[in-house]
Amino acid sequence: MMSEKKRMHPAAIVVAFFKQLRELLFPIIIFVFFGSSSGEGFFSIIYIAVMVLWFAGLIAIGVVSWYRFYYWIEDGELRMEYGVFVKKRRFIPQERIQTLDTSEGIIQRIFGLVKVQIETAGGGTEAEASLTAVTKDEANKLREALLYYKNKDEVYGPKLPDQQEPSAEPVEKPTYKASWKTLFIVGTTSGGIGVVLSAVIAFTSQFDQFVPYEDIIDRFGMVLQTSVYLIASIVFVVLFVSWLISIVMTMFKYGNFTVTKQDDELQISRGIIEKRQLTISLKKIQAIRISQNLLRQPFGYATVYVESAGSSGGKESDFSTILFPLLKVSEVEAHLKQFVPSYLLVQEVHGLPKRSVIRYLIRLMVPAALLSIPIAYFFQPYGYLAFLSVVVAGLLGYSQYKAAGWAMESEQLQLSYRHLSKNTVLVRKKRIQSFELRESFFQGKRKLFTIKAAIKTGLGGKDFQVVDVEQHDGEQIYEWYSYEKKQGDVM
Repeated sequence: MMSEKKRMHPAAIVVAFFKQLRELLFPIIIFVFFGSSSGEGFFSIIYIAVMVLWFAGLIAIGVVSWYRFYYWIEDGELRMEYGVFVKKRRFIPQERIQTLDTSEGIIQRIFGLVKVQIETAGGGTEAEASLTAVTKDEANKLREALLYYKNKDEVYGPKLPDQQEPSAEPVEKPTYKASWKTLFIVGTTSGGIGVVLSAVIAFTSQFDQFVPYEDIIDRFGMVLQTSVYLIASIVFVVLFVSWLISIVMTMFKYGNFTVTKQDDELQISRGIIEKRQLTISLKKIQAIRISQNLLRQPFGYATVYVESAGSSGGKESDFSTILFPLLKVSEVEAHLKQFVPSYLLVQEVHGLPKRSVIRYLIRLMVPAALLSIPIAYFFQPYGYLAFLSVVVAGLLGYSQYKAAGWAMESEQLQLSYRHLSKNTVLVRKKRIQSFELRESFFQGKRKLFTIKAAIKTGLGGKDFQVVDVEQHDGEQIYEWYSYEKKQGDVM
């Protein structure tokens, strides 16, 4: 009976303890440093007592939080009751629930449990509700009750294969599984080295009060000044190690990446240390985005994302869900046809008029030149190298011009644009929340438009735009979308 109040598995206490411990990691480390240098005797006893009370407090809070947390399904709602000092209640109507995701961290895997995250449309950057430790059977019952049997309070579990209709023949489910070679290429071309370096810098900056960085720099300053090769070698080693770490992190994060299409749902699972499983209804897909970064495009590779309603932020790149980590561009159309057949990648794309190219160049080259002038003036003669950024900006601007374009196919709009990565967005007409046709003063002089299509996502909305399209093309797309043109044609 799902209407009965239930508690999570007691392992939730352990999960809560380590979560709080992780959040308090830096204060604890700093306290350990101070405590270790406080001497012996009375101060040492106080130090030990404070540490014991600290950890005991974390455990006590975890136990009380677990004991006072209940969840149940009643009157078409997921209900929760929780709170250590103040009792709180939260009701989530089933019709608002979009996805129910499961994941298995280290602690959950030890106890054979899963973490359940329940997400709603427009729910923000975090999941609407989270059950940190429940059995897999309980997670399946919740999925059935909240997503499949929305008018029932009683669930007996998912239907087993031998309970299907006798006359129904087994149908092979479309499945995609990323190979380790594919994941290695994903790691080498992901650009995750910047994330690793940022994490290292942020971590080391926490200890500048304890590590004499200035003394170390002073001692080795003369050596570094006399050896350019040593400096270059150190930089190379740091970058190379960071690159290797980013590859390993990517392979652990996306290991065993599998996509399975079952009826009108996509089931995505991935992860080695922390296993995650996500179910996306095809009806909730708002758009498909195909992305090619600067490292992958020369080799003809792309990553395919799903933009869906009810997806909590922070999970994937740009708050999107990865559908295929890496595909040859020539293979994208076939995979879309197999897994999301309502979306079509159009090959014949309308580009931008030639008079748009100068605007793309000016937008990037002028700021680069303005920044380069003071650098060249104050840091002569090497400061003149800053003007190379103007050339780079020009190349990027021209690349943005060449990448931009649009296409229409029946009930689908396709937009292509580039910031650094080239993106191609496929969106169905009925999924477009709003369409904007914008013209600035200078665009009006050249008869150009900016077109922007907005969709609904878990963060409330996301928009995609192409700048400086032909005026006639912009009007054509606007007429295609306008409600006057599609009366009686709404799906």
